[in-house]
Amino acid sequence: MLRVKKFTKTDSEFKELARIDNLVNHDSINHPDDDKREWEIRDKSLIRDRLLLYQDSQLIGAMYYSQGRDKNNRTTFFTLNIDPEYNTQQTRELLYNRMLEEIASFNSNKILTGIYEHPNYDLLKQFLIDNKFKLVQTNREYSCDITKINIEKYRPLIKKLEAEGIMFYDSKEEMREWPDHYKKLEKLIWTYSKDFPIPDGVEHTRIPFEQAMKIQVDFEENSYGTEIIAVLNEEYIGSTDLEVYPKAELHKGWTGGLGVLKEFRRKGIATALKIKAIERLLKKGVTEVRTDNEENNPMYKINVALGFELVPFSLEYMKEI
Repeated sequence: MLRVKKFTKTDSEFKELARIDNLVNHDSINHPDDDKREWEIRDKSLIRDRLLLYQDSQLIGAMYYSQGRDKNNRTTFFTLNIDPEYNTQQTRELLYNRMLEEIASFNSNKILTGIYEHPNYDLLKQFLIDNKFKLVQTNREYSCDITKINIEKYRPLIKKLEAEGIMFYDSKEEMREWPDHYKKLEKLIWTYSKDFPIPDGVEHTRIPFEQAMKIQVDFEENSYGTEIIAVLNEEYIGSTDLEVYPKAELHKGWTGGLGVLKEFRRKGIATALKIKAIERLLKKGVTEVRTDNEENNPMYKINVALGFELVPFSLEYMKEI
């Protein structure tokens, strides 16, 4: 018998959700402890929940959904993962339709999800198409064996930038005591991230500083690969951060973001940030880095030059309701 139940945040649920996610994930591993921590620091001012699908007493699928922030407060972001053995039209519709009932509470008028151009997502992709979702953004995804990058090749670039006064520091290891460090870092990331392409109909929104600091503290305590900041005359002008999950994939770094202020672009700073970050990761035993960029973002040229190779693209689908 199929039943949809609300999420009750038990340890067994976190464990089973990780199991389901890992049946669907094609290139990553989730650990329940990481999921539990991330849930605990979530922004509780926004609606965020999970619907769990059971076959009798066995968890076979889950719908993750959340309300957007500020101008996106009527947009729902969701992820639908189902055990491949039970991934049928009936199970997909059960979770999807139940989510529609739940999000009526905040008058959601748009729903948005992301999948990968990979066989594990073929059935969900067809489900989205059949339900009149439109493809609104395509993202290039990359993987790189960073042990093969010729770091020395980029020494002249870094020396040139340093000669111009642009210096590179590790945020956690070298900058935590700098005056207003985290306020300046949050402002930098918000400023350059507004230039990142996003689907039409969705707007960039700024996380409240208090919530941003919760995320920062968790990052530094539990998944810190590195965070490199470019500084010129005490001004923060660019940064990149990479997460490493010791309980899941100790060898792999995941790029959280990378950006440079507009007026400092086309100088090689983004490349230098990547190289500085890769140097730090190599010292920690990390051998692979994953990153992504929107299909038309020129950042792909930097990734290709460094030796990043394409893996299945990610696709974002949206529907107005």
